[in-house]
Amino acid sequence: IIPSKPRFQSAFFFFSALRKEKSRDAARSRRGKENFEFYELAKMLPLPGAITSQLDKASIIRLTISYLKMRDFANQGDPPWNLRIEGPPPNTSVKAIGTQRRRTPSAIASEIFEPHLGSHILQSLDGFVFALNKEGRFLYISETVSIYLGLSQVELTGSSVFDYVHPGDHVEMAEQLGMKLPPGRGMTLSQGVVSEDGASSASSSSHSETPEPVESSSPSLLSPDNSLERSFFIRMKSTLTKRGVHIKSSGYKVIHVTGRLRIRMALTHSRSVPNQIMGMVVVAHALPPPTINEVRIDCQMFVTRVNMDLKIVYCENR
Repeated sequence: IIPSKPRFQSAFFFFSALRKEKSRDAARSRRGKENFEFYELAKMLPLPGAITSQLDKASIIRLTISYLKMRDFANQGDPPWNLRIEGPPPNTSVKAIGTQRRRTPSAIASEIFEPHLGSHILQSLDGFVFALNKEGRFLYISETVSIYLGLSQVELTGSSVFDYVHPGDHVEMAEQLGMKLPPGRGMTLSQGVVSEDGASSASSSSHSETPEPVESSSPSLLSPDNSLERSFFIRMKSTLTKRGVHIKSSGYKVIHVTGRLRIRMALTHSRSVPNQIMGMVVVAHALPPPTINEVRIDCQMFVTRVNMDLKIVYCENR
């Protein structure tokens, strides 16, 4: 018996709708499982729950990769930062355990600096702390960066430092990290523009492309006679005005960076072998913008203004 055409069409539409509904249910189930895995992954990040609950999937992946790289940065550097006190190995005598529990430097440090005191130490600093890997990406930056630059810790972590440094300072930043930029990259000082509040900002053409360091097959090496200490000045993006008000368009603040390069733990202590650079750990201090009101002018002084090539553009009548 051959079914009629209307009945055949209705059966076809019924099975098609049923198949589409099953496909939607399967997709909804996959999304639910995926969202649950991302939610569990976000909970394992060393961030407050109020922040991790608001992260999107791309931010969770970026922060997770940065955290894993930070663990390698901490454990494989010289000296290693892994100061966690592990439990005694099995089949260890009571006397040996008592000997291990004697006052080792790492045990004293762990008892004095409790984990919750880290935020108080950061708040007491007149600046913020960050760690960069050898490619110039933020492995860690303290949440106090929002006080001085108006930028968030979540936004910066995993991003390239060159995205937040003035183009005229890219070469300086790369040299301090032991990197090289492609030829023709970076911007000279004369291409920058200084805003009225004293913060330097870049021209619109400088934001077209952020220079990346040259990729090299060999790791970054530090010559034996080179110092690990670093102290330099750069301009970093800031969304704060002089009065601490957030603005949408970012300017630049002068930052004094002091710290040292972090080298990989060497298997030999020979001084003839160059050290491999893993990155940089620094403390950054934001310098206040200079204002003419801070200078006390007497009767024997006058005010003049010059542009970047030292041509006088204004001078008082006196």
